[in-house]
Amino acid sequence: MLEPFYAQCGPLQHKKEFKSESLSQLKSVLPEELMSLLSQGEGSYMGGYLWVVDPYDYKVTLEEVYTPVEQPSTCIARDAFAGLYVWEGESIVYINVRHGHSKVMGRKVAVFFNKIITDWSYMAEQLHLENFQPAKEALGDLNADECYGYVPLLGLGGPEKTENLQKVKIKEHISLIAQALGKII
Repeated sequence: MLEPFYAQCGPLQHKKEFKSESLSQLKSVLPEELMSLLSQGEGSYMGGYLWVVDPYDYKVTLEEVYTPVEQPSTCIARDAFAGLYVWEGESIVYINVRHGHSKVMGRKVAVFFNKIITDWSYMAEQLHLENFQPAKEALGDLNADECYGYVPLLGLGGPEKTENLQKVKIKEHISLIAQALGKII
């Protein structure tokens, strides 16, 4: 299923086991491939770019920043810039928190993980990720509760330059963006 993703982006770093009750409750909401990904545990892939998260830990954060098109809307991962990856309406939707929009990234889980997210040049072009490596070199690796955030916020006129990035607490950063700019649809 997701073996190409694991081969290219693994092993899972910063691993933390899910609570077994969390996983069992998600079986009715998520497809088998996503359950397989979550069964590996929480943590990071792709050198700290992509972080698999416990959907229950991100439920309030997702509700604060995003108005879903369909229910249920379940956050399965986040990235180094506070972007959220959500399973919604049989699709993976990317919530681009820093730019204030959402985008369907794929309708097939295996295609998204094995082909789309592992194509760094495509992802960098689509999601404006050119500052990931410079930020990582300048600021160091992220912890599970951190992201690289632009200060001042892009939506408040801050420039999208590496020198404007700081390590910030991810949930607080997303909350500030939601309070300042409103919900993403």
